[in-house]
Amino acid sequence: MLPQVQKNIFIYKFLSGLSPVGFSNYTIYYASFSPKDKRSHFGLMENGEMLEKLEGKIVVKSWKELPSKFPTCILGDYCLLPDSFSGIIMMDGTGSPDRPEKIFPRVLASFKNRSTLLLNQFHGTHGRVFWENSYESIKIDSFEAYSRTLDLLRKTG
Repeated sequence: MLPQVQKNIFIYKFLSGLSPVGFSNYTIYYASFSPKDKRSHFGLMENGEMLEKLEGKIVVKSWKELPSKFPTCILGDYCLLPDSFSGIIMMDGTGSPDRPEKIFPRVLASFKNRSTLLLNQFHGTHGRVFWENSYESIKIDSFEAYSRTLDLLRKTG
């Protein structure tokens, strides 16, 4: 069974009406992260459903906090699996002096730092590195590419 994707209907409706010119004002990315050790940190799959652990809730909380720190960031769909997290982020480049390509790595670093800090507090550890140094990312430049990325998000795992 495919993983459950948490949907953001706003971004889907917004993108379906976005012309090719509109994609020049917004930069959209898919990003996928894995913990350093490949254990099932975030939950367990049982009967095709994800049974989320508190660690999974911490990661999702860190993800949802991103727009408060980066106002040009709009979160799209995301997927939490026992051993990975994937999501879509839309960056509004219209009112920012920095280009979205410059901000995007800072957004991801902020997510990884915040979730690591909260996970270390939860486990009573200090300075433990939680995430892999690298992450997978794909820049989305059309509605068709967005649809393909949603399919990828559903197949993540």
